[in-house]
Formats: sequence, C-alpha cells, structure tokens
Amino acid sequence: MTQSNAHIPTPASCRREPVAGLVRRLLFEAAEAVSAPGAALWLISEDGQRMDGAVSSGAARDVIESASVPIDQSVIGTVASNGLATSIGPDDFHNPSIDELTGLHTRAMVAAPVLMRGKIVGVVSAINPAAGGLFSAGDLERIAWKAYLIGLVLLDSHEH
Repeated sequence: MTQSNAHIPTPASCRREPVAGLVRRLLFEAAEAVSAPGAALWLISEDGQRMDGAVSSGAARDVIESASVPIDQSVIGTVASNGLATSIGPDDFHNPSIDELTGLHTRAMVAAPVLMRGKIVGVVSAINPAAGGLFSAGDLERIAWKAYLIGLVLLDSHEH
C-alpha cells in the first residue's frame, strides 16, 4: 500500500475486528431500517474500476463479500461515481452478475455513498423491501444515514 492509500479501507481491513463487528451491526440496522433482508458495504477497488464486496449482512453474505462489479456498469458504481444516493425499481438497469451469483432477483435497490473526509470510498446497498414494491424516500434517507455512520467507523479505524 502506498502512503497515499495508507488510510483507504480495503475489503480485508473492513473484515478485521473491531471494524467488521461495527460495520456488520450498522449494516444489520440499515437492513432493518429499510425492511430489507440484508445490506452490503461495497468499496471502490484500488484501481478505481470495480466495486468490491467488503462486508455484508444477510443470506448471501459469503458470496457478496467475494463479489465484484464494474464501476461503470452497476448502480453501486454510479452512486460511487456521482455521490448521490439512489433508489431503483424492477424496470431500471442493474448489473445482473450479483443476482446470478446469489440466486436472488433484484426487484428494487437503495444505495448511498460512504465517505471518509469528504472522499467517496464505497457504497451501502440493500435490495428488495419485505413488503415488495419500491423503497421510499424515507428509506433513501435511512440508508444514507447508515452509510454516513459507516464512513465514520471506517475513518476512525483507518486513521491509526
């Protein structure tokens, strides 16, 4: 790791305690807050070309934590690129590779950027609200709040 990347979180650094426990708890709370079966933290890869699954809560945890999607061909990549939280529905594009890996069909998704010192380092996402349909504007605010808190955890843990 170069000096300039020394404080950038990686999937491996996020899976070490105490960071993993704190992030997993916030992801669990995020999923609960938006009535989703789970939530995931995706990090921008070192080369800036992919979003790598770092920490996940929910059924497909192991699959998501070893998955990666192109930044320019995914909803989470778009959120990481433009810094805007977003919500999509069944007719909106999303990268199908994660659905194929997990066996879960994405009908709706909500995603928000994770920042450290104002720099986007990742995205928190959740899919498929329990009641069906789309995520609400309130869900978008709730996932953005949890993404903000995860950013604080990452900042605190990676400054040492």
